[in-house]
Amino acid sequence: MSLSTRPAGRGAKLFHWEFREERPDHARDLAASLRISPAVARVLANRGHGESATGVDNFVNPSLSALHDPMVLSGMSEGLDRVVKAIENREKITIYGDYDTDGATSTALMLKVFHFLNVPVNYYIPHRVDEGYGLNVAAIDGLAEAGTRVLISVDCGITAVAQVAHAQARGVDVIVTDHHQPGEELPTAVAVINPNRRDCAYPNKHLTGVGVAFKFCHALLKRLRVPKDKAQPLLRSLLDLVAIGTIADVAPLSGENRILVKHGLAQMLRTTNPGILGLLRMLEMEGVRITTKKIGFQVAPRLNAAGRTDHARICVESLTADDEQLAFQIAARLDQYNRDRRAVETRIFEQTLQFIAEQVDLDRERVIVVSGRDWHVGVIGIVASRIMEVYDRPVIIISEHDGGAKGSARSIKGFNIHDALNACSDHLVTFGGHPFAAGLQLLPERIKPFRDALNDYARERLSEEALIPSLTIDTLVEPQEVDAGFIKDLEMLEPFGPSNPSPLFAMRGLRLAEQPRVVGVGGRHLKLSLSSEGRYFSAIGFGMGEHASQLAGKGNVRLDAAFVPMLNDYYSEGRVEMELKDLKLSADA
Repeated sequence: MSLSTRPAGRGAKLFHWEFREERPDHARDLAASLRISPAVARVLANRGHGESATGVDNFVNPSLSALHDPMVLSGMSEGLDRVVKAIENREKITIYGDYDTDGATSTALMLKVFHFLNVPVNYYIPHRVDEGYGLNVAAIDGLAEAGTRVLISVDCGITAVAQVAHAQARGVDVIVTDHHQPGEELPTAVAVINPNRRDCAYPNKHLTGVGVAFKFCHALLKRLRVPKDKAQPLLRSLLDLVAIGTIADVAPLSGENRILVKHGLAQMLRTTNPGILGLLRMLEMEGVRITTKKIGFQVAPRLNAAGRTDHARICVESLTADDEQLAFQIAARLDQYNRDRRAVETRIFEQTLQFIAEQVDLDRERVIVVSGRDWHVGVIGIVASRIMEVYDRPVIIISEHDGGAKGSARSIKGFNIHDALNACSDHLVTFGGHPFAAGLQLLPERIKPFRDALNDYARERLSEEALIPSLTIDTLVEPQEVDAGFIKDLEMLEPFGPSNPSPLFAMRGLRLAEQPRVVGVGGRHLKLSLSSEGRYFSAIGFGMGEHASQLAGKGNVRLDAAFVPMLNDYYSEGRVEMELKDLKLSADA
């Protein structure tokens, strides 16, 4: 028996459990030198952080001094030259951002730096539905007519070859700052700053849009010879925006990104940004330790909701508000947008499940491609992510509207969706994105041949085995190892996210201490009380409610649990709980 987080009615996943290789000698040394729980020391060692004291310290206590020199980014010098010239000549500068959280935080960060420099700038965010992603000719024409002479793109622009050429023809110099994958041809901009340029030697290829914007601003302050005692506090104060954008864009949290996010989350505790304070107040998170999970599940969805259901400039207004009361009011609007978004998302999600049940042959199709009429393009990316979690294979959700079609793609480990779209580009009008997420446009009549071509491509590269989901268990723990001190020690491994996931543990031989219960709307979640060796653990399995009946009346059955530990602060002494990822019958059950 294997229980899972598959949504109700989808059937149980059969997870394959993979245990990391144990490194007991390194683990013992780490436990002694760091004075931490042996179980947490095993996580560090098993993840390869136990080779040297310096390496462990760099991971546990990443320093801002270890950030890479922004001048290593190709195009940086040319971009700075043009901005400095614009400042000296009082030319009009416009920041052109994307409509997601990464783009909004990038825009807000740039605005704050130019405000600090007393340089007037304006900004432009395209409407997600009416204009679509990235630079567009109509917007450029409007900005040129309004007097813009320098346009700095943030989190977009790397594939806007025609649009940049048009801007140059209109007398607008463009500086592209982006992190998305370049096409075969780079825009003929004054500068193209992107760590993923083929000729760029910058070590961190996983900077987000806000990360690149931060690097640009860091370099600009140095170029303008802003004194360190003023520049450094400013840059540190902006790290909360960098953290939010980086987490929201689901970037790997290793290396330089780990440094930026760890210090950015710490900055949120002492932030003076009224926009962020207003948002935290609305979420009742003031003075609370902020984690990547709280950003990813509470903050980012609300910031994203503006661009999905109305206009992302509201998100920028929130992040740049100079009055906390105003920021709180905007945050309340964002919260309502998020409620609206969830309702639309649920409807499309259910329609997608029905489409798959009726029209998708899962034995033949490695990539799920689903289309619907007039689906809100602002939420199809979220739906694609949810469907991918259900079926453990790449997913593309397409919305047909007014003679065109826009799609959002999400992919699993081992299948580069950007490469796949490139291989099938004859069927597309345009596309762009990352190995794990992408956007595309095509004509409605090309959806069927595109779906066929994509699956022909995928069948050669995705085996049946690759579609079996796996759980990577960091280490096996005994009941007595899991206590409040163990949870506290785990905090040193944060921030968690891609490339540094929340540690996943396994415990064997657990028994049901009480009858299983279902909780949540529609009884979607499974609530258990588990025991072993005199220790009791409360456990929650999100989306696992349908399996309560399988466990009812089986108090003598021994279970193995894969779980992420949590500390429930509701109890004064703190109580360790398990967030279940899977349950299996013990081998000797």
